[in-house]
Amino acid sequence: MSFEIPTLNLSKSIKHIICLSVILSALLCTVEPGYGELCSKWDKGKNTGQLDSSVIKEASGIAVSTKYPGRLYHVNDSGGGPYFYTTDITGNQTKKIKIEGYKNRRSDFEDLSLGRCSSNNTCLFIADIGDNREKREYVELIVIEELENYGSSVAPAARIKLVYPDRAHNAEGIAVHPNGDIYILTKEEDLDKMEAYPSKLYRLDYRKRKSAGKEPVLLEYVGDIDLPALVPEASAYGQLSTSFDISPDGKRFIILTYEDALEFNLDLSESKIIDTKDMKAGVDYSIININSLPQQESVSYLPGGSGFIYNTEYKFFSVPLITVGCLK
Repeated sequence: MSFEIPTLNLSKSIKHIICLSVILSALLCTVEPGYGELCSKWDKGKNTGQLDSSVIKEASGIAVSTKYPGRLYHVNDSGGGPYFYTTDITGNQTKKIKIEGYKNRRSDFEDLSLGRCSSNNTCLFIADIGDNREKREYVELIVIEELENYGSSVAPAARIKLVYPDRAHNAEGIAVHPNGDIYILTKEEDLDKMEAYPSKLYRLDYRKRKSAGKEPVLLEYVGDIDLPALVPEASAYGQLSTSFDISPDGKRFIILTYEDALEFNLDLSESKIIDTKDMKAGVDYSIININSLPQQESVSYLPGGSGFIYNTEYKFFSVPLITVGCLK
């Protein structure tokens, strides 16, 4: 479902201000779930903007700034080069920023998240974690300090190489907990057989991140999230994790698939992942039936955790920004 701004005899800039005001007002009309609660009812989603696919050609990650309200961050999928992008909440005012000194021939940017820096400032964590062939010796996080104004390029505050404790994995989801821990969620699949397997969750704790040097840091295995068991009626595509985010209070997290989204009532800093067979629908997790977009691979909670925004990397049609709010 979408809403349209009536055509008025106003300048383009004034129309844009009105559009922003309407969208922000709509977002404020949602309800933030209580402590330790899942949202019991979501709206159907609103088309609140559109990305410029001529610049952001394969939008594979999205993050919503709380420090600078109305700002979104984006990354391109593989082949997009060492860049990230900023837009306003409607997808307008696109700016392309080069990451200085970043060269990796196997680079595959898949997601990004905002979170705590060692300086107590907010940083953007860009996840170079794609590995379709599962052969990379290490993956990497690029840490960019969040600034009010960016030039055409910016030097990273840090670069952190990461290795898994078992083997190489393909992953498309990263999220930063309010305590500073970083989580990576893998995408486990054999699409030749049209089969999806449980995603694996790994953690880089805040202390390790602060002390990271040039050598790869070992990730900690947290547990499996068995999406095929939670959504058995979905296709293999609907059982694959394509993006991931943690709520601003750290008490919940959301996983996007190619078909729907799932929200989990779990603070990853305080609890172990419950075995899937022991999870109760409506208590430990809920399935959010969204209007799926082709190749949807980006999701982020909105400030306050009262809703989320998602979009698609499929550039051959429009690339809408869809905002979903909690009603109760």
